[in-house]
Amino acid sequence: MTKLAAFLALPLLATATANVTTAPAEPDTEVRAIIRKAVERSEWAREQNFASQYRQAMTQRALRFNGDGEVTEDETHGYAIEPYEGVPYAKLVTKNGEAIAGKDLEEEAKRWEQFLEALEDPPEPDEDDTNVIFNADLLNRYTAVLTGIREVRGRPAFVLAFEPKPGDLPVRRRIDSALNKSHGEIWIDQETYEIARITFELMERVRLWWGILGSVSEARGNFERTPVGGDAWLASEVDMYFQLRVLFRTSRQRETTHWSQFKPLGDQP
Repeated sequence: MTKLAAFLALPLLATATANVTTAPAEPDTEVRAIIRKAVERSEWAREQNFASQYRQAMTQRALRFNGDGEVTEDETHGYAIEPYEGVPYAKLVTKNGEAIAGKDLEEEAKRWEQFLEALEDPPEPDEDDTNVIFNADLLNRYTAVLTGIREVRGRPAFVLAFEPKPGDLPVRRRIDSALNKSHGEIWIDQETYEIARITFELMERVRLWWGILGSVSEARGNFERTPVGGDAWLASEVDMYFQLRVLFRTSRQRETTHWSQFKPLGDQP
């Protein structure tokens, strides 16, 4: 995923296709309990670092559009993800369905060397980064309403609709401006309290790097996770569309990422 896609991959108000089966009578009490359990589960899962325990395949497709909505660029990259010393590394193996060669192969070799160097000398944590972590600090920005229980791949999930709280919200990192102007839904697996799906939509224009480089006028997306074995859940799909203006140039892009072929490290590749 590109840096911009990572910047925008936050909690899209989408139309659900599954049927609502129930609506709890006391949403405020229910919401507090659901969120508390989901945050506890998320913190526990981060400690387990399940991503470092699985091999997987990843496919990324990037589309660019002109002002009439016609596709001007279409590129697909295929990766093999293998944890190395506890850190997942996504190795580029195909481009538009063909094995990489020439310049792409050289660039991949350089990227691998940079990855090894970063392992030896990890960078200091960046307080102005674009990471979105599901925790109490994130959720304190929003009000949430339990709208019902729906199914995700045959599993019932609590569906919470969220929107920013009124008033001034904290802006300590680059990602905060977008977080403070997004609404959508979060689907929480009823059995495990894992995050199964997040949909979001940007409510108004957001400036990039305080307006120096440009702005994002439209963004919406869908993020899904799936159980892969035992207690482990991993990302399975991200689908995003965004329209931005950078240095007087408007760009319209859609990026989709799929993860598959999850295999524990103990299994043969």
